[in-house]
Amino acid sequence: MAERFMTMEQVRGRVALSKTEIYRKIKVGAFPKPVPLGTQKVAFVESEVTAWMDDRLRARAEGEGAERRSQQGRDAVSARPDRANG
Repeated sequence: MAERFMTMEQVRGRVALSKTEIYRKIKVGAFPKPVPLGTQKVAFVESEVTAWMDDRLRARAEGEGAERRSQQGRDAVSARPDRANG
């Protein structure tokens, strides 16, 4: 089966991340690198984007980041102003 290219807009629609966040992830090696198609045009390989999504689903199933998210929630609750005295 031949590979298929996806535009940035197609990728954004598929992964629900902003263009800026995608490029941040690419920079740290946490998202597939784009393929240059011309001087001002890049595309992403669909199978690589799909594999990234599959990895994220596996990480969720394995509880990756769950403790960090729980701590963020506890921190947010403790930072709220006391509504009982207001």
